[in-house]
Amino acid sequence: MRQYPYDLYVVTNGEGGVDENGFPIPSEPIEAFHCKCRERAAGSGNIVATESGEIINYASKVLMPLGTPKIEANSKIIIKIGEKIILSGNVIRFSDAPQLHCRLWV
Repeated sequence: MRQYPYDLYVVTNGEGGVDENGFPIPSEPIEAFHCKCRERAAGSGNIVATESGEIINYASKVLMPLGTPKIEANSKIIIKIGEKIILSGNVIRFSDAPQLHCRLWV
């Protein structure tokens, strides 16, 4: 079993624009690979404090290698194994405290 079997992508909106007739072109979501990860479904103690101090329930905890660049709160992420989507949601909180790994809550 690999420690980080899944791929984590951060989803951003690409630039829209206007076509030759002046009609708006909607922006397309862009999935950018961020790192390898491991997802763990929330257990019975599924409460985390947000950066603003609000207490919220989370659905999953995602573990990533130490040194992974920070993902801002409210960023949309997708976790995949191959082309299969394992998890999709918004980041509640990211922690890179000097432990054995980085964590984020979705």
